[in-house]
Amino acid sequence: MDAVRWAVLGAGGIARRRTIPEGILPAGNAELVAVCSVPDGEDVANQFGVRYCPTEEALLSSDIDAVYIATPTFLHHDQVVRAVQTGKHVLCEKPLALKADDAAGMVRASDKAGVKLGIGLMMRFHACHVEAARIIRAGGIGTPVMGRAQLSCWYPPIEGAWRQDPELGGGVP
Repeated sequence: MDAVRWAVLGAGGIARRRTIPEGILPAGNAELVAVCSVPDGEDVANQFGVRYCPTEEALLSSDIDAVYIATPTFLHHDQVVRAVQTGKHVLCEKPLALKADDAAGMVRASDKAGVKLGIGLMMRFHACHVEAARIIRAGGIGTPVMGRAQLSCWYPPIEGAWRQDPELGGGVP
């Protein structure tokens, strides 16, 4: 099987620290080919020894099979639609979109283009969660009637940070 040729759109934060070094690079069936990111995309490309694409258009017109999109949520809809329209498979960070209608449009666009669209729900595959699901399915705790989980992280106030602006997909409205 040939390796999937990946590009990363939005290589700050989670992409640079986790997804590229822990997900794409060690995978035997994946090859990181290109990066497009503002403001430090060239640095990220140099760090991982791949091509730097200064624009989204350059990235999508390059010889890649799939795009990992790790940009702020408010950008996802248009970026996913453009990527699938160029025939690229997409793995998009969560949340997929700001509105359910936008997410549905992204799914329709990927179906129409005949490419795959996935959402980066990494906690679904965490070893603890996989084991809990196995125990529940095996009847190890009886029939669950209610469950509650919480994952929290704190972000210090940062002026202009999209994660703290509900209009851009961050924070709590």
